[in-house]
Amino acid sequence: MSARAALREGTAGAHERVDALFSRFDMTDREGYRAFLIAQATGFLPVETALDEAGAATVIPDWPERRRGGLLRADLADLSVTAPELLDPPPHFPVKASMLGAIYVLEGSRLGGAVLKRAVPDAFPRRFLEARQAAGSWRRLLESLDLFLIRPDDLAAAVQMAAQVFALFEKGARAQLGE
Repeated sequence: MSARAALREGTAGAHERVDALFSRFDMTDREGYRAFLIAQATGFLPVETALDEAGAATVIPDWPERRRGGLLRADLADLSVTAPELLDPPPHFPVKASMLGAIYVLEGSRLGGAVLKRAVPDAFPRRFLEARQAAGSWRRLLESLDLFLIRPDDLAAAVQMAAQVFALFEKGARAQLGE
C-alpha cells in the first residue's frame, strides 16, 4: 500500500466529516464566506506556523512556495476580519513523518479549494482558494510520502498527525457553524 493510500484510508472518516461540515457554508453569501474563511484559518494557520517552526523546508524543500497563510490572512483582512485565535495549542511534530502528515492535509485542502472557489462570487477575495500549485507539486509531495514513509512507525505518525490536523479543521468549522 502506498503512503498516500494509507493516509487516505487512515483519515477517511475525519476527511468525510470535514468535507460535510465545510459544504454547509454558504459561499455565495458574504457572512457565510467569512465564516468559512475563519473556520479555515482556525485549522490552517496554526498548522502552517507550526510547520514553519519545525523546519518543514528540511522535509519538503519547496515548502516556502507552498505556504498560503498570508493569502488567507489577506482575504480575511479584505472582509474586515482578523485571524481567529487558536482553539487548541498548535501541533507539535516529534518526528519528520508527522510533518508529512500535516503537509498532506494542507496540500490536499488546496485541491478542494480549487473546486470550492467556483461557488465564490468574483467580488469576494479568493486568493487563498485560488492559490495554484507549481506544476507537479502534488505529484512530488506524493513521491516524498512514499520515499520517507516506508517504516510502519513513520507511516503511523503521519496518519496520526493528519487525523489531528483534520480534527482542528473540524473543530473550527463546528465553532463557526454554532455547534
